[in-house]
Amino acid sequence: MPSFQAPAAAPVGVEQLLGVFRSSGLSTRPEELVDVVVEPIGTGQMADTVRCRLQRTTPTALPPSCVVKLPISEGQTAATARHAAVYERELRFYQELRPELTGLRCPEFYGSFTIDGEPALVLEDVQGATQGDQISGSTGNQAALAIDQLAKLQGRWWGDAAFGAQEWLQRRAGAPIADRQRRYLAAWEKTKDSVIDELIPGAAEIIEEYGQHCDAWSQAYRGPFTLAHHDYRLDNMLYSEDDIWVLDWQTLGWGPPAWDLAYFMGSSVPAEERRRTERFLVERHAKQLREIGIDSWTDATAWECYRQMAYSTLLLTVPAAGELQCDPRAKKMFATMWNRTASMVQDLGSREFLPAV
Repeated sequence: MPSFQAPAAAPVGVEQLLGVFRSSGLSTRPEELVDVVVEPIGTGQMADTVRCRLQRTTPTALPPSCVVKLPISEGQTAATARHAAVYERELRFYQELRPELTGLRCPEFYGSFTIDGEPALVLEDVQGATQGDQISGSTGNQAALAIDQLAKLQGRWWGDAAFGAQEWLQRRAGAPIADRQRRYLAAWEKTKDSVIDELIPGAAEIIEEYGQHCDAWSQAYRGPFTLAHHDYRLDNMLYSEDDIWVLDWQTLGWGPPAWDLAYFMGSSVPAEERRRTERFLVERHAKQLREIGIDSWTDATAWECYRQMAYSTLLLTVPAAGELQCDPRAKKMFATMWNRTASMVQDLGSREFLPAV
């Protein structure tokens, strides 16, 4: 877990949370909340996440605790997050999109308050759930639960070009992004010496080769498009024995239907488990989309797009590794994800999707 330093202003307190709970209808009396005990949780690079244990009067409708995602206030990570509007994007997901996504499993959203012009999100503290472990990797059951959420996310606005044209939705494929290739290569140059000894044979070559083609690769994708989480991986999920809650919607955007599926399998599933289950899970996802009326997503189409999107983990995480604050766990996490992705690219023959440059 990364180190946590609360901002000097101690931004989470009784007044901030009471304001949120009043707006949500959970609180009607100011004396219901008498104190807040704050403790750091989470492993994210783009926000400081805390659990707030609520000291309540009795009886009260307030939960015993909640989770607050705080915008990072200082350093390069803060500048990157503000430039990318990640806090506003996640707020808009919960406020505008989540209510229309039937069956999608997320923590309940209570509301938000503002810190230095950026939103802090107040969310349900899901009882009895544990965060996925990116480094250890997904079990078969965890992978199935994650893949089963995708049709619920993707079906509502599948192919809706007017919806997808909204500027606040990120695009990682099908459109040019200024400076993408330069940022990727600069980040890899900055990062490679610190991870090279952790990479499997051939991984560094795959990462470097993709860096020379990443912009052409992403622009070569022509569709279809749908809603995409874009950072769909184990650390961004909570699990109970047979349930899942998807977190961290800061990179939400408009992208290929296979992006999140390939990203999860390539970033979160150990290679042997992926090899054993990926064909079944790709076809399971395609079947779920057809069951909600998306007949064009055949098994063959789904498999080819999955193979093409095998590089998706690299496009997002290599620049992030060079531009965000990385503690030892984060460095180990990136190396583990890149090893899994390299194995996936090799196994699936995905190099054929790299356009000439």
